Amino acid sequence: MIAQIVRSSRRLGAFGLLLLLAGAAQALPSYARQTGQDCVACHLSFPELTPYGRMFKLNGYTFGEHKTLPLAVMAVGSVTRVANTQGNDAAYPKRNDPVLEGGSLFIAGGLGSHAGMFSQWTYNNLNPVTDTNGNFVRFGGQTTVDNNDWRIADRLTQDEYDLIVGMSLNNNPTVQDVWNSTPAFSYPFQTSRLAGVWGIGAPTTLIEGGLAQQVAGYSAYAMLNKHWYGEFGAYRAADGLFKVLSHGINIGNRLQGNNPYWRFAYNQEWGSNSVEVGTFGMNAHVQVDPADPSAGLNHYRDVGLDVQYQHLLDPHVWSAQAYYVRETVDWNAALVGNSVANSQSTLRAFHLKGTYWYNRTWGATLSYFNERGSTDYLAYPQNGVPDTNGFTGELNYMIRQNWRVGLQYTDFQKYRGASSNYDGNGRNARDNNITYLYTWFAY
Repeated sequence: MIAQIVRSSRRLGAFGLLLLLAGAAQALPSYARQTGQDCVACHLSFPELTPYGRMFKLNGYTFGEHKTLPLAVMAVGSVTRVANTQGNDAAYPKRNDPVLEGGSLFIAGGLGSHAGMFSQWTYNNLNPVTDTNGNFVRFGGQTTVDNNDWRIADRLTQDEYDLIVGMSLNNNPTVQDVWNSTPAFSYPFQTSRLAGVWGIGAPTTLIEGGLAQQVAGYSAYAMLNKHWYGEFGAYRAADGLFKVLSHGINIGNRLQGNNPYWRFAYNQEWGSNSVEVGTFGMNAHVQVDPADPSAGLNHYRDVGLDVQYQHLLDPHVWSAQAYYVRETVDWNAALVGNSVANSQSTLRAFHLKGTYWYNRTWGATLSYFNERGSTDYLAYPQNGVPDTNGFTGELNYMIRQNWRVGLQYTDFQKYRGASSNYDGNGRNARDNNITYLYTWFAY
């Protein structure tokens, strides 16, 4: 295994060198060019925000000198290894091979003194192409919309208060949040596209990405004295007037009507430290058949709690985040007895992460994930539960502020309800362990 990683590292290093030669390595992405600040002013490590970065986002991305074309680009290359193919190598295409995963174009910056945006458009070079039976045939390239957050904001200050108010239009619940303790921008910040193609991953609640790039959300928010934060909004299907927010995406979870979203948090900063505690959630009505509104609805209620701590005093900086989500689903009666055994089910998600950086150059992260749900032998016929848990560890090196190399390892302790023989064919949880060596470069 180590020899394979070394060989892959050499190949990936050659790919990274090509990236370095292809662009101006000292240049910074669009927000840094706008504000005149180094990347570390806004980020502990991308995309984790510092207090200044949170203020920049809350104020509508408007700080600094506005550019006519606030553009940035990013490219990602990687090598991914699965622990055990059990002789079925065809089920894990491109394993151990250096690949260009793809890249993103960002339209990101201020559009005036009270408006700004974060708009990401991604080219996926590892989009799986399947035959009519759903079997993998080859990889093809595809460009789609990614995370978007468009804002208008204003700041009202007097001797006794400092009030930021604003509105967001976005396409992924919690992507507008300024703390990295809610799902959209929580750890892991970078994961292997191949692991998704191979079907390796934990079950997730709806708010943990189940609606990403499939919805249009509009919310109003306020933050008082850098302490109290509140936000109310609603999400609907990203179609019609909002089709641009789901461009290139097949809507698999289609919302009916307007579905409420809420967020409250308390933030405290002192010296080089900051801490946040909060809650978030949404109430969603999802069509059973995204193409047929008459087929009925499933009703999701997701409620989350989160906490974040940061210590930002160079050369030693560290942070910790955690969130817990409890999801309750009322299933449409037509599904009960067919695809689910019970009229109601629950899924609970817990994520915990700690990160340390030395001189903002060398970084180490350890995280724990645990997703567990109610018993249902129709939905999970082998073991009756979706329970999946494990650890992810990662080492990072920042070659420059806009160029990162990372080595990530995900260790599954339990997978889809069992530690051993979870699929009835002798496959164990640890067989899905993923080694992921990657580099990204942004300009």
